[in-house]
Amino acid sequence: MAHINTFADIPIHVDTPPPSGGLALAMTLLHELHTMLQTLFDTGQNGILDLRALPPLGEEGYQFLKEKLGRGEVSARIESFGRSEIQETAYSGIWWVTHYNQDDDVLTELIEVNFLPELLKSPRDDVKVGQVRLGKLLNELAETM
Repeated sequence: MAHINTFADIPIHVDTPPPSGGLALAMTLLHELHTMLQTLFDTGQNGILDLRALPPLGEEGYQFLKEKLGRGEVSARIESFGRSEIQETAYSGIWWVTHYNQDDDVLTELIEVNFLPELLKSPRDDVKVGQVRLGKLLNELAETM
């Protein structure tokens, strides 16, 4: 009886080519964000990736990065000299921050690695102004009550 080779015993390894272009850059950014999160956790040092200052991701790389980072539970919208939107990603400590001009064009798009985005922190001088204003209100209320 003749032996028929079915190739069943020959191992097959499929090599997947590495991603190219925007996908390769998006993967690099994900690795960088992972390192930045570790640094934030270990030292408290925050970091920012400015997507407009990097080589172009292209639509495919951009969408891949947005999809892989996902959306978290926290978001904020700020109206001041144009709109700013802050969206926590699915990974605590990574925030997607987009600034728009008054015509609603994107000015900057950042991925910020921080416990709290810098834009949401009250500047020290503003806190002092708030404290003084609240003091005045309390004095006025004390005089009328």
